[in-house]
Amino acid sequence: MLNLYWKSGDKTRTLVDKPFDSEADFEQYLFQNQEILGGDIFIIFRQIRTGNKQGIPDMLGLDQDSRICIIELKNQEATESILPQALEYAIWAETNPDSIKAIWLESNSKPEDIIPDWDNLDIRVILVAPSFKTTVPRMAGKINYQVDLIQVGRYCLENEEFLAVEVLDITPPIRPKTTTVMGDWDWKYYESEHGQEATDQVRSVVADLEKIVSEMGWILPFNINKYYVGFKLGNRVVFNVAWGGTYTWNVRLKLPEDLAKSFKGKDWIFQRYDNTFHEASFRPIQSDSPNLEELKPLLSKAYKYVSGRK
Repeated sequence: MLNLYWKSGDKTRTLVDKPFDSEADFEQYLFQNQEILGGDIFIIFRQIRTGNKQGIPDMLGLDQDSRICIIELKNQEATESILPQALEYAIWAETNPDSIKAIWLESNSKPEDIIPDWDNLDIRVILVAPSFKTTVPRMAGKINYQVDLIQVGRYCLENEEFLAVEVLDITPPIRPKTTTVMGDWDWKYYESEHGQEATDQVRSVVADLEKIVSEMGWILPFNINKYYVGFKLGNRVVFNVAWGGTYTWNVRLKLPEDLAKSFKGKDWIFQRYDNTFHEASFRPIQSDSPNLEELKPLLSKAYKYVSGRK
């Protein structure tokens, strides 16, 4: 049994478990606090719950890699039965792009500048529950889609709420997969898509960012995705180096809009602000020799913005 405590000064207080009243309550909470999923996913569809559930997932989203996200929730410990259900939804989405496109077109709000490849949809499965049976991560590794298992626990202290969010490790399959939908992206993939010169530039900037992260004492491991290399605090992207075109790239940071738009630099130019993901894009004036020194204050602000520190 997990016990959480809040220590402030010389006082230690117990956090009380505050479970969600129902699956609908859990779903509504997640919809209103989408950053729980990592900050790189925007929910474009939420099923209105009735007594008769349609044959579609609880929620559909789109992530910053243009993948359609199948989001399924359970308000109790999730067993192996959640996997065939999620797999069914994923296959439905992949084989019925017109249905997904119709949902997309009917959505009143969509991410800016991110559009799925309707002729070749990438699918990502996100399962959310208070806990998962120990066999679920191993079985999830056998599914030929990227699967995220996210445990969410809610606790309270008087009028304050605290969330414990954990992304479980998926046990890799014994046999290698024959598809690329799992998102096993690497530098060689970038070279094949964007060329050697542009890839070398991105790789150099990622290395410089890694040095800054180390100097600051931050714990922000990075991972390579199809369209960006993201530095994450837990499961939330703080900043990333993203492809803006075949041979162009930029640095994107989670920042308040007013702070991002007030930036004036000599080596970097503010490009745009994405209200969907609360993310500002900055382009280097010299892409072949970018200097990150000018962005250091903003990197620190982004870290504080995501971590909630002052």
